Amino acid sequence: MTLYPNQVLENYMNHNALLNTAFKEVRQCCQHLLQGFDRLATPQANKSDKERFTSSIDADIQHKLIAALKDKYPKHLFVAEEPSSESSQTLPEHSDVWVIDPIDGSNNYMHNVPTFTISMCYYFKGEKKAALVYDPINDELFTAIDGKGALLNQHRIHGSKLDKLDLAFCGIEGKNDFHPDIENKVRTTRKLGCTSLTLCYLASGRFDIAICQAPHLWDVAAGMLIAKEAGIHLMNQDLEPYQDGDDLLTGATPLLAKKLVK
Repeated sequence: MTLYPNQVLENYMNHNALLNTAFKEVRQCCQHLLQGFDRLATPQANKSDKERFTSSIDADIQHKLIAALKDKYPKHLFVAEEPSSESSQTLPEHSDVWVIDPIDGSNNYMHNVPTFTISMCYYFKGEKKAALVYDPINDELFTAIDGKGALLNQHRIHGSKLDKLDLAFCGIEGKNDFHPDIENKVRTTRKLGCTSLTLCYLASGRFDIAICQAPHLWDVAAGMLIAKEAGIHLMNQDLEPYQDGDDLLTGATPLLAKKLVK
């Protein structure tokens, strides 16, 4: 009967080691990321040049992260945003998989708007087990380990305690013409243009609700685990528990989730 707690502790230590390894590589990539961000502030650069430059930074960081993790964990597989021979864009049937978004908020990045992250989630046998989202501009690191809660810079975070829908601050991620009905029911809305950060803001109580339209796996994998571990309910377009690949992701605190499903 004493084996189960020891196994839980061992899994926690293993997942924590995975996050430490991943964040070490993220930190090393940030100098390249931020130097590129500074270069994009040059007013002489045209849009096509900025797009090409952003895509090259995106691909460079993805390659650096995958190469470093593959060196440490040679049997692990990878899902990532940028098409590559090193990764796929759908979750493979494999025991150890990393889902990576090298620059979530790349449109912000390209336009020199300081709202973007590096997002990583580790899956074991198809389940999210450890995640990090790093905002290098504000030096904010959001992390979570399955069953162990969510942290912001090593301090525990939780969703907000708001119970009035008409006072809620709602984060929205989607196309320009995406206007969910909830816009008319909450106090105000905000579009960050960075899905992982929107979910982390929900997890830390900065947002009370978040709605994300047709998210890709790399957009939401890490943020979903962080939000779940902060006590957030995650639902799909039918207000049923969200599954990877559903058309709509709605996150809300338990009190607000009850109001949404009524």
